Amino acid sequence: MASTNSFAAPQPSSRPVTPASPMMEAQTPFDPPAKLKGRHRLLQGLQRMSSSPSLAKLGRTRSSDKVYQSKQKASISCVSLNSPPSTYSLSPLNSYALSNGFSTAPTTPGSPGSQQSYFETNARFRPLGPNEITSVSVPIDVRTSKPLSTPLPEISEKPFPRRPNFNFWQDMPHELRIYILSFLSPKDVIRASSVSKEFHDMCFDGQLWTSLDCQTYYQQITSDALIKIMLKAGAFVKNLNLRGCVQLRDQWLSLGTRMTNQECRNLEHFSIEGCKIERSSIHFFLLRNPRLLHINMPSMQNINNATMKIIACHCPQLELLNIDWCSQIDSKGLRKVVQSCPNLTDLRASEVRGVDDNDFMLELFQRNTLERLVLQNCDSLTDEALEIMIHGIDPERDVLTDRPLVPPRRLRHLDISRCRSLTDRGVKALAYNVPYLEGFRTCQNTALTDDALEDLLQSVNRLTHLEVEEVEQLTNATLINLSKSKAAKTLEHLSISYCEQVGDIGVLPLLKACTELKSLCLDNTRISDLVLMEASEQVRKRGNTTKRSQRPKKGLELVAFDCANVTWAGVREILQGNGRVMQGRKKSVVQTYGVEDEYGETKELRKVVEIQTLLYPTEIIHLKAFYGWQQTVEEHYKRCVTGRWGAAARLEQKWAEWMVASEEVGVVGHGWSSRRRRRRAREAEYRVRDDEDGAAQEAATGDEGISEGEFVAGRIPRGGRRRARSGGCVVM
Repeated sequence: MASTNSFAAPQPSSRPVTPASPMMEAQTPFDPPAKLKGRHRLLQGLQRMSSSPSLAKLGRTRSSDKVYQSKQKASISCVSLNSPPSTYSLSPLNSYALSNGFSTAPTTPGSPGSQQSYFETNARFRPLGPNEITSVSVPIDVRTSKPLSTPLPEISEKPFPRRPNFNFWQDMPHELRIYILSFLSPKDVIRASSVSKEFHDMCFDGQLWTSLDCQTYYQQITSDALIKIMLKAGAFVKNLNLRGCVQLRDQWLSLGTRMTNQECRNLEHFSIEGCKIERSSIHFFLLRNPRLLHINMPSMQNINNATMKIIACHCPQLELLNIDWCSQIDSKGLRKVVQSCPNLTDLRASEVRGVDDNDFMLELFQRNTLERLVLQNCDSLTDEALEIMIHGIDPERDVLTDRPLVPPRRLRHLDISRCRSLTDRGVKALAYNVPYLEGFRTCQNTALTDDALEDLLQSVNRLTHLEVEEVEQLTNATLINLSKSKAAKTLEHLSISYCEQVGDIGVLPLLKACTELKSLCLDNTRISDLVLMEASEQVRKRGNTTKRSQRPKKGLELVAFDCANVTWAGVREILQGNGRVMQGRKKSVVQTYGVEDEYGETKELRKVVEIQTLLYPTEIIHLKAFYGWQQTVEEHYKRCVTGRWGAAARLEQKWAEWMVASEEVGVVGHGWSSRRRRRRAREAEYRVRDDEDGAAQEAATGDEGISEGEFVAGRIPRGGRRRARSGGCVVM
């Protein structure tokens, strides 16, 4: 009965058991155990000690099995306290060896293995033979690590349907194709139109030609292609710039007759500068485009006041009108435009007749919409007309200051250059009445003096551009006054060229006060090297950087050619300032490094090291000097801009040495050219003498073997011995 109980509930060991000897491996589960002796018997006992079936086979007496005979509870010594191993964790070979040939599936109710087993709980145990042990594949749920009740269905792999061939460009929407073509330049779009008919229609689509600007390629486009674009895309064109298109001279009339009612009616910007176009064609475009905002047609000698009348009647939204150098237009036509175009802010009317008309100037005063006014070379502009445009007629004046009490003008840019009838009285009228003025040009007005600009410079706080070229009576007092005004903080461009009374006294304080100065024209003035040195110092103060990779930018454009007091020493100061790399403050940096001690352990040591930083300029000066030095100056500027500081320093040093040597030669002899002539004569003399001696060598006395420095120092290599000569016998 004990043997029956031992097979009823076999308890597998928690550790895998290996066969003890080859004899045990060969023994089948149902063969009677062979009699073992000695060591093999001891190993077999140790192997089977943990299982209950082994107890009966070790020859235990009946007296030791009272627990199994009685109805009492089993002793704990007969039960394994280890949890049963998982059914799927052991290999078939180990399970067979552990259970002595029987199935090891746990069947105890309530055990973890009983819920996972795929055998029935009431099934009888059947011993397995060695030939019946096979590997069984059971589907397992990956998410819960439990076996599935039914195996997974097989997935049949079907080939993907092959995608039929298609035309990518043709199947694309028309809007996307037009958008892709919009990234091409106009020249490339016209080239692409010759690919096919489809491309031809797309390339001449009006959506690609909303802006027809021929300024950059007017010499390369043909008249036929230009007309085709204007005819097919005319309804979409808003910006039409035909500057320089002289090839349309004979086709303007035919172009007007071929256009329908829907073409070129949406223009907003119209420019025909440099075109040879008839007056009727210009009127044709102006009559058909009431939405024009900018009209640019300077130097057109065939337009007159009738054109201005058409603009006044059909272009009420006009903002910019450029009729510079149109001699057939006078103030009567401009008056109609000013009256009919309330949005006009930019009027450029250089060399227009009749500007002294008081009615026209009074109309400008009442409108007060102009922000830019250009009246160059208007000889008819007088002081009275300028006063009416600024003050009006008989304005109310302040009792204390005697200034007119009128609304401030909105002028931001005013150009009254070459208006020879103007004097100090007219320019003084601008003082305290143009607070928004940013740019002011009054060049070649020889009648102006320092009094004309004294009050004006003190009343403008936003001045950025000032040009007073060829104002001969201007002195250093104007520049000193400008340096003390609020405009010095905002001034960026100053041109005082050909002001021969201006010198270092006025320019030096101006350079110190104008920290934002970017362009300074000082040609044909009395400045000296001190101005160049001060300019280099002020630009250097604008900032330095410790980053070598950061390239400097142009901080100041300095024009100083044809100045008699400027020498090469001042130019050298500019070159040295541009390429100067200064030493900054020393930085204390803590460096950590590992050191191994005598026991092989790594310790971190800290050491304070001082590092010398270098300061590189962030802004440099672009100098225009004497034409004989300009090539060297330009090369030095290129090296500084690209960050080649060493190459720039070497070039500056070599150029300075050459200038010193040339000055020394010029003082001792008759100049550099005379020295060159003497060198060539001396070279020819040595050649003749060596040929006579018969010991001349090309390598030693030729042009390629002798350097210029050897001629200067007087060391010339000779190939042979030179015989003494006497000037006695001519025949011999």
